[in-house]
Amino acid sequence: MAAGTKKGDSARGTNPGKIQPNDFKVNYIPGTWPRVTYLLYEIRWGRSTKFWRHWCRNTPTQHAEITCLEHDFKKLKFRPSVRCSITWFLSWSPCGKCCRCIVEFLRAHPSVTLKIKAAWLFKHMDERNQQGLRDLMENGVALYIMNLPDYRYCWRTFVAHQNGEEDDYCPLVRSRWIIFYCVELQCVLWGLPSLLARHAYP
Repeated sequence: MAAGTKKGDSARGTNPGKIQPNDFKVNYIPGTWPRVTYLLYEIRWGRSTKFWRHWCRNTPTQHAEITCLEHDFKKLKFRPSVRCSITWFLSWSPCGKCCRCIVEFLRAHPSVTLKIKAAWLFKHMDERNQQGLRDLMENGVALYIMNLPDYRYCWRTFVAHQNGEEDDYCPLVRSRWIIFYCVELQCVLWGLPSLLARHAYP
């Protein structure tokens, strides 16, 4: 979840399977302030070793998470009897409202499991967003902050590279932000005071 895109922006790029290198850098580098929510995702059915991969982003009228669940997922030939594993790589963690929609979706599709890896925590001092993330955890969603291997994987898997760019991203990732958000996420999930709150109110 993040601020909306400019009016007229599309939730898709010219390459529907991959995003542009600069879009990934601007929206996923820890320590920046992304204005758009990008959602890179992969789906695997049953015991298959193959993945179906795609991406979406928020529009002026809809969050990226809802676009994925209400539009992209419905386009697939989904068979309720087959186990389905979904992994999301989000630039922002879901807001409280999106968390409720995700829980409703999972309850309606019990054969689906969801793993969410986020680069940023969206307004995680807001109790509504905190409770939303806890609700996800309580309903079986695995929640993580993206680590360095996740960045490498997304850069090589979801980004439309130019020649020679495949390996030039990893040094730009700032590990201290990853560590900070990992701690903050655990504080949120277990109802502990945020590091920011401890610093502001010693």
